[in-house]
Amino acid sequence: MTGIFYQARRELISHAFSTTMDTYAYLYRKVPVFNSPFKAKPKPQAVVNRPVTPEDFNPLDNQCFQNPYAFYKMLRDDYPIYQLKNGVFCVSRYHDIVEISRNTDVFSSQHQGIVANLKPHQNLLKEVEKFEILSRLGVIPADVLATSDPPIHTVERKVGHTTLGARYVKSLQNEVETLCCQMLDELLVNGELEFMQEFGWRLPMILIIRLLGLPEKDFEKIKGWCVEILNSQNGIQNSGELAASYSAAFTFLRYCWKHYLMAKQKPEKNLIGIFVRNATDPASEFNDEKAVSAIFQLMIAGSDSSATTMGNALKLLIENDDIQQQLIADQDLIPAFIEEVFRLESAFQGHFRWVKQDTVFHGVHLPEGSRIFLMWASGNRDERFWDYPDQMILKRNNAKKHLTFGHGIHACLGRELARMEIRIVIREFLARTRNLRITGETPYVASMFARTLLQLPIAFELR
Repeated sequence: MTGIFYQARRELISHAFSTTMDTYAYLYRKVPVFNSPFKAKPKPQAVVNRPVTPEDFNPLDNQCFQNPYAFYKMLRDDYPIYQLKNGVFCVSRYHDIVEISRNTDVFSSQHQGIVANLKPHQNLLKEVEKFEILSRLGVIPADVLATSDPPIHTVERKVGHTTLGARYVKSLQNEVETLCCQMLDELLVNGELEFMQEFGWRLPMILIIRLLGLPEKDFEKIKGWCVEILNSQNGIQNSGELAASYSAAFTFLRYCWKHYLMAKQKPEKNLIGIFVRNATDPASEFNDEKAVSAIFQLMIAGSDSSATTMGNALKLLIENDDIQQQLIADQDLIPAFIEEVFRLESAFQGHFRWVKQDTVFHGVHLPEGSRIFLMWASGNRDERFWDYPDQMILKRNNAKKHLTFGHGIHACLGRELARMEIRIVIREFLARTRNLRITGETPYVASMFARTLLQLPIAFELR
């Protein structure tokens, strides 16, 4: 299936799509007819600190994304199943999110990219047919791991556990510590840094690049692709921006194919090598398309979530001096602190599902093909499940039951690696610095999908 003809056709079609998307994105920016100044534009809205109705949340205003939690609470209290103007149903309560996550017979995790960007007049199932053709051709990622359903998901999950299982992650501790210390040795001498760009994005991405066996020199372009692709899920892109994001996805997937096919000639002892061995096993349902898509998914999901949570951990540490002093006095509390960071500031605000058959939930009729947005970040602050949900409490009995890594069979495979990375970074900052302080703005990207911390400028003294 992945012979010379298949690969030549895949490359040709992919380049054609990239060129088309790049051209459209350029025209959208430069040619008035594509982005006419006479088009009706939304009127500016004042930011509502205490929303009363869902319409009080203006998705085109960046300020709404800097602190969306009052909006989430209003949804939980008064609109537990709320349909947005684009047709998506938002589910905001903890127990409802868990129930839907577990019911894979009715609620599917497949086709995330289509679900996120479907237009109101489009039919989900018809769009899926089109995209499945491109997926079989290797032009767009196949549904795999977080975006697949049983029974094939069960097979993929077993492969995933061989790559990022707890035992394997534990074996990486010395490597993570060495990388962290080398980077901090270079950065901390200045007494200040922009944490996200100089460290937060680099450490987890360089680590996953090494684990996969990709060239470390490609860090900057891989990061650029990942950021652009994540933007396609934010729910507020115009068509020109979306075209640019799609072009980045085509380009990055070609890159993943290139390095996968090189590894296939001589598999090494790395994550890509594990994917190759599983894909070439005649007894396995895992194939080349799934393997390449897994590389694509691991890079995108792992880089942003770990980077943002790492930054949020340091930010919350600085903003809560009493917590910081507790951790300095007792480093055994660091894991509990990290779980609270995960809960309070979920890197991914939620994920999509779609309805495979007509159903009723909370008295709301959900027709086949309906789109659902499971609001992890809202469930993480649901008063129906958490005591004092907006407070950081280091001794919660149910601390690890947050939804930041998803729930059920689709729980994030990289969660133990993320925990270890952040634990090591916080430990090193506490040991090496004092008088940590934030010296500038700490904005989040405007997105209903990923709560990405854009910058975290800090200053400190060395111990």
